[in-house]
Amino acid sequence: MSFYKNNQKELIDSINLFLNNILEINNLFESLIKEFFLKNYKGVEDLTIKISNLESECDKLRRSTERKIYKETLIPEQRGDVLGMLENLDKIPGQLQGNAHRINTEKPNIHEDLHDDFNSLVQNNSTCVKLLISGSKQFFIDPKKTIEDCLLVSKHESTGDKISTKLKNAIFNNNNLDLSQKMHLRYFVEIVDEVANLAEDVADRLIISSVKN
Repeated sequence: MSFYKNNQKELIDSINLFLNNILEINNLFESLIKEFFLKNYKGVEDLTIKISNLESECDKLRRSTERKIYKETLIPEQRGDVLGMLENLDKIPGQLQGNAHRINTEKPNIHEDLHDDFNSLVQNNSTCVKLLISGSKQFFIDPKKTIEDCLLVSKHESTGDKISTKLKNAIFNNNNLDLSQKMHLRYFVEIVDEVANLAEDVADRLIISSVKN
């Protein structure tokens, strides 16, 4: 029994390390956007590299954790839920990494009058991720707290939809932009907003799993 408990503790520690890495990537992306608006492109490049390195570490941690679950037949009743959670959580750092690379490479010309709303969208999505990580960490400890945090993820995702719609309206109503510029900016609004959509997908699964377990 002590062997089982020790292995389960190691498993939870591995999951928490994976979650902490996602949280760090999320924080780095927030910093990247600030540097981008300050036109500190060297800072953007450095942060993109850090995000990429952490995203690779997330992939390794997810795979090693999945192997541990299968190899040591841990948490048999929750195995499917946890594996699904890990698989879907891993999409978030992948999206953030992709967004960082696109911003670093393409350097979209986001007009100053859009900065506040764009920052609001990034910060709102970042809150979604933070709440999701908090809820995920509570999954084995306090399922009620998991549900509370995950319900807040959905609330913030809805707020993000409103901000992204406002941004798109502002972009397409700007007569100083040609169609190609409008399409380019809309693309960046959508890929940034996708982070909240991915977080909500995981949150919905976690709510169901928490109720079930």
